[in-house]
Amino acid sequence: MASFTFKTKTLMALVGLLALGTTAVGAVACSPVPDSGATPGDTVESPSNAEVPPYSEDVGQVDDVLTPEVRETILQTVATDVDRPAADLRIAAAETATWDGCMGIYVPDQMCTMIAISGLRVVVTDGEQSWVYHTRQDGQQAVQNPTASGSQNGLIPDFIPRVEGQPTETPEAYVFRSVVSGSLAGRQQVITLLMDGQLLQTEGSTLVAQSQLTPEQLAAFQQVLEDQRFPNLNRMRYITDAAFADYPTVQLSTQQGQTEYIDLAIDDAPTALQAVVQAWNDLVAEAQ
Repeated sequence: MASFTFKTKTLMALVGLLALGTTAVGAVACSPVPDSGATPGDTVESPSNAEVPPYSEDVGQVDDVLTPEVRETILQTVATDVDRPAADLRIAAAETATWDGCMGIYVPDQMCTMIAISGLRVVVTDGEQSWVYHTRQDGQQAVQNPTASGSQNGLIPDFIPRVEGQPTETPEAYVFRSVVSGSLAGRQQVITLLMDGQLLQTEGSTLVAQSQLTPEQLAAFQQVLEDQRFPNLNRMRYITDAAFADYPTVQLSTQQGQTEYIDLAIDDAPTALQAVVQAWNDLVAEAQ
């Protein structure tokens, strides 16, 4: 199977960082899954966007989403929770959301009341470390999303924006998918794990490699996704300014959620995301 790796840090020697913010990166398009009968070298259809239905209803500037009173309520709660002075904290990103009875926090085997709670999702940071919280619309009942929290060394996450008119239909069912885009080569590199254990690698519209996992390998990786509570990372984005200098970014997705990160800063990302990335890289390497 053709070699493929996410570790491309040496590319930074070829590009310069641009002094731009991290709020302009859109969601990465996902390549469609070719038919199971495809062989390496076959051409598949051009990529099309596939959006996972998000919790969020509206994303905007923090001042557009939060009133001063709600902002203060959240910061006071978080300050107590993480043992930081409220004056040292700020809300870096905020969006409205509709939560279930578990406030949108996924826990394996936990039943949640199917009610609609108008709420908020916010990123709070002290400039060094960041935390993600789910709250009610008035800022009360703030609950930390531990899966998405914990990025450090100034890696402050935000939310993957939605694109108006983006198709909502999902492609053929798959277990997991990684999409690398934004490199100098300008090609999208996609690896898709299908329900039957097939692992397909495409570049652009061409299938370049195909392999078959064992049932044990498939089950072990699915267990990692469950243990790390991957749905709690839905629409979280962990990137830096390097993404604007054509440094590759990676989108990971399941049928229940998607997240984006820049490999350059993966060591500063939440531990759950690091664990998923490591397990995925190991699985791809084993299949080669």
